[in-house]
Amino acid sequence: MKHKIITLDGVQIIGMAKEIAFCKGQKECPKFWGEYVERIIKPVFMEHKAPDAFQQAAIDNGVGEFGLCTCDIPNHNCMTCAETNFGTCSSKTFTYVIGGIYKGGSVPDGMRLFPIRNGKWLKVHFEGGMKAFQQQYQKFYKEWLPLHPEFHCPNNAMTMEWYNGTNIESPDYQCGVMIPIEEKR
Repeated sequence: MKHKIITLDGVQIIGMAKEIAFCKGQKECPKFWGEYVERIIKPVFMEHKAPDAFQQAAIDNGVGEFGLCTCDIPNHNCMTCAETNFGTCSSKTFTYVIGGIYKGGSVPDGMRLFPIRNGKWLKVHFEGGMKAFQQQYQKFYKEWLPLHPEFHCPNNAMTMEWYNGTNIESPDYQCGVMIPIEEKR
């Protein structure tokens, strides 16, 4: 898989957040993206309506560039947390955020700020566009990452999906996952 190391420092994500049960994540996350389309994309970009404050904040901060996954399970590790909880159909929840990098300005009702861990992040590019996202996501966690022990995700860290482009049906659509990394001790 194509990948690179990037550095994030002082980054906050602004976005719409929803608590989702792990056992419903594969259905509820895409459904939440549908809500995002109905709330922001459709009225502003398809129907050409003037944006309200919520929509303007989303536009100004690139909301939709990231899908952020975080939870309150103490001392969890995102590399094993999702696998354990999705695999057992756990009713524990995670917070899923459809967001963008906060550039300043007001944070409207219905959006929140999420500080991002400073430091090095592994940014992985999935091949095959959005149609291949779930398959590539599973392959990344189950096959690729275990073969690369040099990339260690710290405990209590969130992960991010990244998206770039407008035509999600295209096999050239760019997307992937980002995880914070730290050197093994």
